[in-house]
Amino acid sequence: MESKPARVIAIASGKGGVGKSFLTLNLGEALTRMGKRVAILDADFGLANIELLAGSEPDRTISDVLLGTCSIQETFIETPDGLRIIPGCRSNPDIAELSVQHISGLIHAVDELAGEIDYLLIDTSGGLSPTDLHLIRAAGEVLVVVTPDPMAQADAADYISALRSSCGIQHFGVLTNMTRRQREGHTLMEALQERLGFDQDLVLRHCGQVPYDQEMARQSDCSQTLFSDREDSRTARSLQMLAETLNRRRIGYPAPGGMAFFLEQTVSAGGI
Repeated sequence: MESKPARVIAIASGKGGVGKSFLTLNLGEALTRMGKRVAILDADFGLANIELLAGSEPDRTISDVLLGTCSIQETFIETPDGLRIIPGCRSNPDIAELSVQHISGLIHAVDELAGEIDYLLIDTSGGLSPTDLHLIRAAGEVLVVVTPDPMAQADAADYISALRSSCGIQHFGVLTNMTRRQREGHTLMEALQERLGFDQDLVLRHCGQVPYDQEMARQSDCSQTLFSDREDSRTARSLQMLAETLNRRRIGYPAPGGMAFFLEQTVSAGGI
């Protein structure tokens, strides 16, 4: 029986400091607790931090995979609930910006996971580096994180415009983070749409809002930032709702061919 294609979602932002890695980790945990097989690829190849947020120090990272010294499965860090993390690199200038050969090796390595996972979440480094553009172009679904900070809103609008023109992406999910009022997420969406205009070919879908959490702010410099054991918190509930929303509805059009599309789309886009 043919396995169901995995969904590959790039979680992205126009700037740092919007909580992207925290959200990626906890979204992955929420999906895992729903019974989904989830892996996170930390695609920051210079200052990776997903594994640090999960409270782990990896023995092997994606750089070892790219150098051919281990398989991608041998890099896995697992949380108690079974979420698998593929650690990125830290302080390795040779890997910080991937070459064409590295991109090819990475995509082939990810393709090994076909049939093993239901979701691959890609925690991008943020911004418009060539590596991020290749990965976002291949992902099939893009979730952009934005906060109430005016600079973050402006950056998100410019970022979506850049991805639209350079990658041809028309459908974007938007996650509003660090909101302080009940309907602030909807207000941010309206402001973002206003900045981008109302071209009918551009589709923005508000996938959810995550409220500002004082404990999250206190934990920002700590190792443990999983909210899976704090089901009574507004943050945990909002992340669970986000996971349920994403599981029901796709952000963009589904890409054919299972995990193989990750390679095929990059090739067709001229990445390799």
